[in-house]
Order: sequence, then structure tokens, then C-alpha cells
Amino acid sequence: MSNLNNNKSGKIAKEATISFVGMGIGDGVRYLFTAVVARFVGMEFLGIYSLASSVTRVGEVFSRAGLHSGVMRFVSQLDKETEQILVCNRIASGLKLGIIFSIFVMVAQILLSEWLAYDLFNGNEFLKSVLVISALSLPFATIMFIAAFATQGYHLLKYKVIILNMVRPVVMLGCVLFSISFLTDHDAVKYPLLISAVVSSMIAWIYLKKLTQINFNQIIKSVYDTELLKFSCPLMFVTILGTLMHWMDIMMLGYFTDTSTVGMYHPATRSAGLLRTVLVAFMGIFAPMMANLHRKRDFSEMGNLYKLIVRWILSLSIPITIIMIVYSKKIMLLFGGTYVSASETLQVLVFAAFIQTIFGGGGHTLTMAGFTKINMVNSIIAVLVNVALNVVWIPIYGIMGAAYATLVSMITLGGLRLIEVQHFVGIHPFSVKIIKPILAGGSMFIILSIIKPMVMPIHTFLSLMIVILVGFLSFYFILWMLKFDDDDKEVWSGIRMIANKK
Repeated sequence: MSNLNNNKSGKIAKEATISFVGMGIGDGVRYLFTAVVARFVGMEFLGIYSLASSVTRVGEVFSRAGLHSGVMRFVSQLDKETEQILVCNRIASGLKLGIIFSIFVMVAQILLSEWLAYDLFNGNEFLKSVLVISALSLPFATIMFIAAFATQGYHLLKYKVIILNMVRPVVMLGCVLFSISFLTDHDAVKYPLLISAVVSSMIAWIYLKKLTQINFNQIIKSVYDTELLKFSCPLMFVTILGTLMHWMDIMMLGYFTDTSTVGMYHPATRSAGLLRTVLVAFMGIFAPMMANLHRKRDFSEMGNLYKLIVRWILSLSIPITIIMIVYSKKIMLLFGGTYVSASETLQVLVFAAFIQTIFGGGGHTLTMAGFTKINMVNSIIAVLVNVALNVVWIPIYGIMGAAYATLVSMITLGGLRLIEVQHFVGIHPFSVKIIKPILAGGSMFIILSIIKPMVMPIHTFLSLMIVILVGFLSFYFILWMLKFDDDDKEVWSGIRMIANKK
């Protein structure tokens, strides 16, 4: 890549590595949480937790109303020494508005809990109680998000990573383990969302006070910041679309089937979701760099950056995708023998996540180039396609119908982004260099298929360790044989930086 210098590619690699490690820890703990609930609490209770969580997560989006992003933006633009009072006022107003919104949403979820449990999700009294208890987490979760993003406004990523990607999932896992060991299975499903939100909000508040010296009296007395609200509210609708895309299949399975079917589906979608960590890790640094290049009207460099990012995402996501598809039954065995029947569902969802990961950069490219309305229309189209196909396919095919609906919606969204980035920005993500990871992936697929009869009889954990080791070694050995490019070597500098950090 002629124009993309090593400093730029090195910065991308290092920032993405930091992000990947932080999110990887959080996703790993959440994955373990799902496995523990699936194995020790059961499919029906996992389905109940999934449905309550999906409703509450959507409620969180309405409660935040985009204020977390708005606070981060305004705080980052202010001088933290000379404008400290204005910084505190912005944060206090954001927290006050968020608390008010979250109380309204909390009350709405509690009032609607009976309808949601019995009429929408074909559930029972226990699902209703989990919905009510989960609703109580909304004010705390809102404080957590706004406070965490406010610390990022100080150009400090570590506090947000600790709160959202470490504290919250670890507390959730601790709650379910404690409940299984000393309380009841019902408690393991009822309280993780609430307790994790309470603890995380307290830690977020401690970090925020450390930076700003803000207090509750300032929040109570703060005025309503209309400028902050005008900026934040449109972001809420974009986030709602993304959240609906993430939870739509769970909620519609709850409507058309039952909680046990949702419980069967949840581990598959959680497993496939691990792939998205690769995309999110790169987008944190990719988006602002694309915005800067677009401001300079440097479309050639934007094209180079787009190609580099997609090639690196391919190089990281291909081996994960192949392992999950070839050994889908072993992956589902992690959750228990009863979940093996969802292995084909996992294969479809992994392919959908792979499509989303490869073409996800197109959405950020459109946004950074100023085509936010087009990006929103794309999301609306994808959601509508997903809903329509779920309505048709779930009653016929069950969880496979939901999986195929997700796949088609991801292909639709990816295709739209690919065409529009080419048309409006004049760039595309493909280069001759992507042939290398594709060839390496093909060779890895053959190797893993050959050893499959020997590995499958081995214990699940040991077999997956062997598969992961053989798969990644073969993939990157073949990439090495095909010769790394100079900018590819910068990935290793990011990894070494994390490994050597004191």
C-alpha cells in the first residue's frame, strides 16, 4: 500500500489491539456467563433471561437517549482546566436528563411486564417478575453509561473499558455463580442485570468524581441543556435500530415460539457474536481517521485505509469463522448436550456475523463522509427485511428461520453499504492482497476437515484447544509463507505493546 505509511498503520494496529483486548475480556466473560446459565440453570430459564434482557437493553437505549455520546462529545471539546465548571454542568445535565428518562422507561416496563410476559412472549409469572426486576436496573445502567462516556471525554479510554467491558460482565458472572451455589436457579436469572448495573454505576461514579469533583447536588440543581439534548436525541434512533437488529430474532422467537426455544437459540447467537468484536475493535480508530481524511478530501488515502482495514479484519475473522463452522457441534457442546441440535443454526449465524464484520466498515465510512441519513435508511431497510422474514420463516422453520432471516438482512445491509460507498465516496474495500487471507483460509479449512474425524471423539475442551491451536498456526503459517506486507507487520507491534506493557 503505497500511500499508507507505517506510522498510520502502526497506530491503527496498536489502538485496535488495545480495544480488542478490552472487549475480548468482556465478551469472554459474557460468553462464560451464558455457558454457566445454559449448563446449570437450564434452557427455559436461559430463554427467560434472554427475553428480559432483550427488553431491558432496548429500554436502556431509550433511557440514555444518546446522552452518553453527547456528553462525551461536548466534554472532549472543552478545556478541562479553564472550563471545569462548564464541564461539570454538561455532565450534570446529561445525568439528570438520563435519570429522568430512565425512570419513565422503568415505570413503563414494569406496567407492561404482564402484557410482555403473557401476551407477547407466551411466558409465565416468573418471566413477568424477571422483567420487573430487570426494569429496576435502568436508572443505574443509565448513570453507568453516561458517567463512563464522560470519562472518555477526558481522552481516557481505560475507565470506560474497565466499567463496561470488565466490571459489569464480571459482576453478572459472579451473581449467577453465587446464586447457583448458595441460592436458587430463579435468583440466578432474576438479579444479574440489576446487581451488575448497581455496582457498575457506583464504580463509574467514583471514576467520574476522580476526574471532575462533581456531586449529586450539582445534578439535582443542574439546568436542562437543550443543546446537549438536540445533539443526543437523533443518535438514540440510530442506536435503537442497531439494538433492534441485535435482539429482534430473540424477541420474535419469544413471540412465535416459547422460552425454551429462545434458550436453545441464545447460545448460538452469543457464540456468533464473538466475531463482531473484531469489527468493533478496528472501528474505534478507523472512524475518526476516515473523518479526518474526508475533511481533507483525500479520497485516495481513504480508499487505501478502507482496503487495509478490511484485509486485517479478514485476516482475524476468517480463522474464527472456519473453526466455528467446521466444529459447530463442539462449540454448542460447551453449553451442554441438549444444545447440539442448534449447531446448524450456529453455522448460519456465524456466516451472517462474518458478512456483518467484513462490510461493517462501510457504515462507518458513510457516516464519516456525511451520509448519515443514507446509513439510517440502510438500517431501517435491514430491520424491516429481518422482521418480515422472521414473521414468515419462524412459524415454519423455528430457530433456523430466525437464523436465515438474520443472514439475509446482513447480506442486504452489506450489499447496500458496498454499493453506496462506491457510488457516493468513490472507494471500495477490495484489493489483490485479500487473496492471501482467502488462500490461507481455504488451506486451513482443508486441514481442519482432515483432522476432524480424529478430534471429534476427544473431550470437548481438549478438542477445541487442539483445533484452535492447529487452525491458527496453519492459517498464519500459510500467510507467512505467502509473505506479510510491511503494514501487516504492524499488527505484531500492537500485540507486543500489550504484552510488554507494565
